Amino acid sequence: TQSTGNYVLAVDQGTSSSRAVLIDCTSGEIVNEHNVPLPNLYPNEGWAEICPRLILDTTYECIDAVVDKAVAGGVDLASISGVGITNQRETTLVWDRNTGKPLYNAI
Repeated sequence: TQSTGNYVLAVDQGTSSSRAVLIDCTSGEIVNEHNVPLPNLYPNEGWAEICPRLILDTTYECIDAVVDKAVAGGVDLASISGVGITNQRETTLVWDRNTGKPLYNAI
């Protein structure tokens, strides 16, 4: 039997990890979550960088894991009524307009 509750998927992509959480809006309870730590790079004193590909890949991994767990637990994906996204705010990334690839690490 599939659940027909009202759910929200929250995605938090931060400097230390990517995370996704599925929340039951009726009870306010977390249905499931997935978190992947992100390694930071420190090429010079006072600098912090993150591999852009890891940012994207870990975010996809978290979303996929939460959605897969939800389906396995009987949640009807049509009952996910919204997605909230947070990001790193001060982090800067430059992408090549023609290739769509990052020109350097996120700083």
